[in-house]
Amino acid sequence: MKSGSLVALFALFLVILSMPSSHAQLDNESITIDTSKSSYGPGDTVNLNGSVNGGTAGQLVAIQVKDSNGNLILIRTVQADQNGNFHLQFKVPLTASPGNLNITASSRINGFVITQSKATTTVPEFPASGLVLAVGVASLLAFYGIVSRLGFGTRQKFGAQK
Repeated sequence: MKSGSLVALFALFLVILSMPSSHAQLDNESITIDTSKSSYGPGDTVNLNGSVNGGTAGQLVAIQVKDSNGNLILIRTVQADQNGNFHLQFKVPLTASPGNLNITASSRINGFVITQSKATTTVPEFPASGLVLAVGVASLLAFYGIVSRLGFGTRQKFGAQK
């Protein structure tokens, strides 16, 4: 019984030693992604740049972009150049939810799937539009109230004598 356990343990040890080390592989292989700005509004163009380290020329990179509600905005596959660099340009849809724009890039490098994520901010096109509208309407109502108290009729011109 003892020798059978030792043989099984030794066999397991040999299997573990023969497996590639994912930690060692990850030290040399990586993806980096960057955007030209940290926040975008609806309709803005996002310039995404990145690089694949440890891959081969023409390495394929899968790009996925979701808004803060998890709605899929974009899914594309791009090809890295001979130096491992890639570029993607896309517009933020007018319907994108305000909050984080989550960008994920993935590639299979030497048998391992390497993934990198980045979050940028999406802001509403007119974040203070409700306040601006309310102030504008209140100003018009106040102006109308002042004009009507001064006794100006709708047919009289300002500055006209009675």
